[in-house]
Amino acid sequence: MFILNNLVSTSIRYCLPFFLVTNTICVSKIVGQETQNHRIISYADQLAYGIDLSTDIDEFLVSNSDVGNFHLVSNNDLKLTLRFNYKFVSLSAGFAPEFLPGNDDDEQRGKSSYQNYQVNLFPGRVVQNVFFRRMKGFYVENTEDFVPAWTEDDPYLQFPDLKSITWGGSTGFVLNKNFSLRSLYNRQEWQLESSGSLIPMVHYEFTKLTNDFEDGSYGKENLVDIRADLGYFYNWVITPKVNVVPSLRAGLGPKFSKYTLDGVVEKNNYLVTEYGVGLRIGYNTDKLYMGLIGELNGTRYNDGDSNDISNNLWHGVFYIGYRFNAPEKLQKLF
Repeated sequence: MFILNNLVSTSIRYCLPFFLVTNTICVSKIVGQETQNHRIISYADQLAYGIDLSTDIDEFLVSNSDVGNFHLVSNNDLKLTLRFNYKFVSLSAGFAPEFLPGNDDDEQRGKSSYQNYQVNLFPGRVVQNVFFRRMKGFYVENTEDFVPAWTEDDPYLQFPDLKSITWGGSTGFVLNKNFSLRSLYNRQEWQLESSGSLIPMVHYEFTKLTNDFEDGSYGKENLVDIRADLGYFYNWVITPKVNVVPSLRAGLGPKFSKYTLDGVVEKNNYLVTEYGVGLRIGYNTDKLYMGLIGELNGTRYNDGDSNDISNNLWHGVFYIGYRFNAPEKLQKLF
């Protein structure tokens, strides 16, 4: 991204061509009752609360044959997400509180902030996601490549004013009616028999990147991403209460950029490839559910100036939740 290029040239004293990086990311009578195909248990009438504890590494990588690699990450090792699920609606709010280990070393890696809010809807076999994400404050993971005298006890190169705000969403469709994507995303269903499905999906995002540079200039970049991908999930039922779900997906789409620095505007278009791989292990009862998730999601493209640019999100999660009988007022509301 153009802002990242200015960060490199301003703070590390390298003169690089402008480039762009993408911003870089769900007992009543029903309990035990199977759906019409007798392969999925529905808990849609149960009110569920859940907590996710995740270790996320959101990294921007720029590879240039003349300069080498530039590795930019945020100082938010652990994140806490609160979830609310009822009927076809799933709400979540994620934060990176400083009391969690790895989030309090601001002096060495700089102060970072993170918020993420999502809404997932599951009308039938359609899955609809809408989200808002805000990140501020980054540091250079490979500082030693740019500061020869740097040691592990020294502060990293930091960009505390670099901010990323993203509004976005996705729309997908589960092709196999015997496969439950809801059991993976909001845990309001549970698969009884092993089954897999192809899931085509369209993603759309608007990202605003801003930064105040040391020379007093102000940079702003607006990014629009539209990608179509095809994923495959397989829900392998090990026991009636335990499942293992591997997944794989790939996609392609355009990226549109508008970069403004001190009143000078530059526009560019790129073709972006998207990739993802994951593994989930889940445990479920009529009340309690928990599990582990490991995922890699990323995008990659070339900006035409010999810069190979990628944005990877390494996502590891432990989640746990509990289902309750829904209050009568909430039942009437829905």
